[in-house]
Amino acid sequence: MDNIIEEQRQLIDQLYRIVKESCPKDFTSAKCRFEYDHGYEDGSESVGETFYYTKNGESVSAVLKHELAFPVMDLVPQLHAKMKAHTGGDWNAFTLFINEDGTVTTKFEYPD
Repeated sequence: MDNIIEEQRQLIDQLYRIVKESCPKDFTSAKCRFEYDHGYEDGSESVGETFYYTKNGESVSAVLKHELAFPVMDLVPQLHAKMKAHTGGDWNAFTLFINEDGTVTTKFEYPD
């Protein structure tokens, strides 16, 4: 695939599907913050997530479904690598939002 933006979009779409499928059928919105730490001296990296969905007007803290979440450990570093190569941006976390109208937005966090 030659289009780097399309590659990034596909990675985000895979993460979106994991988040959406981890929500109950009648949820109204959701957000999942993915943290990526790749600054360890031994070259290792870690990925963490904090997941919430809204149902009946209440925010519920949850976990991504275990059977769906395994690829997150690969998808987040892949997304980071593609974005860093494309723009030079070196984010350490991002939040994926599934909005009440069904749209998906992201917010990337960069170290100071």
